[in-house]
Amino acid sequence: MTGVTSEAAFSALQKEKEARFLDLTSDTVAERLDAQIRGATVLISGVTPGSLGADAARVIAAHGPKLLILANRSEKSLETTTATIKEANPGANVKPLVMDLASQQSVRSAAAVVLSLTSVVDVLINSAAVMLVPEFTTTPEGIEMHFGTNHIGHFLFTNLIMPALLVSPAPRVVNISAASHRSSPIRFDDYNFASGKEYEPFLGYAQSKCANLLFTVSLAQKLGKKGLVAIGVDPGGSITNLFYRAQRSILIKHGWADENGEPTEALKATVKTVPQATANYIMAGYDPTLRDNNGGVITVCEIDHSIPDHAKDPVLAEKLWKLSEKIVGQEFSYE
Repeated sequence: MTGVTSEAAFSALQKEKEARFLDLTSDTVAERLDAQIRGATVLISGVTPGSLGADAARVIAAHGPKLLILANRSEKSLETTTATIKEANPGANVKPLVMDLASQQSVRSAAAVVLSLTSVVDVLINSAAVMLVPEFTTTPEGIEMHFGTNHIGHFLFTNLIMPALLVSPAPRVVNISAASHRSSPIRFDDYNFASGKEYEPFLGYAQSKCANLLFTVSLAQKLGKKGLVAIGVDPGGSITNLFYRAQRSILIKHGWADENGEPTEALKATVKTVPQATANYIMAGYDPTLRDNNGGVITVCEIDHSIPDHAKDPVLAEKLWKLSEKIVGQEFSYE
């Protein structure tokens, strides 16, 4: 009975938070944080049109950043998003950056470009992701595609541009996770799912989203003393380009899409609009009060205290850091 009561109370609290959150959008949060955005340099990965990253870029550009660097694997998508932003904000200083997070060579090249473009990065938003890759696929280095792109790519890129982040008086790294982080711990001894024999698309995605949060914990632990603040984000469900790029049969299997590939009514009843989801990005990137929650996670624009141990344990975070260093063939020490 106690468990039922606790679950009911937790559910009621979540609904109360959701109700408050519905009034918040990326635009309203950015208006409140205008002073923090204005004059800062921000880099956002994953800005395909229709994505949360693209919406974050749209909003930030309207508040006068010194420099807005947009990273994406598709040059065409970069051109479209950049053109849209420049049309709305002709004076915006926007620099496109082609980067394929699945390729460590591409990541290293992109990081070198960033360091040649600017000596300082104030805010880094790691938003790019692949989701529900239907068949077992690996990166050029042989890493399962979700893990290699969503975690390893961002791990390497973040560390390579760390010199520019640490020049900032208040560096911030935002790692975009998802609710699926609850569904899978890191498979430390088998992150490649027995070379694909045990691969399941949702678990592949979930493992990478868990890694995003453990990476956040490590950044806070290792670099908090240097002034860096790392915040994880679970933006909540929203219908973006990732949904429509996912294989229809997988979406149907989980009850997320109908036979036409459109969101089910049940899914639509739970998701947020893109600006509501992106409100978390803006808050995580710029809200000064989050300095007291370094390494934490925000959901519905509030610190989430319900993160499972497998996604926040400092010991597991350090274990993942070491594994990631081994995978990229480079150690990153910040003593």
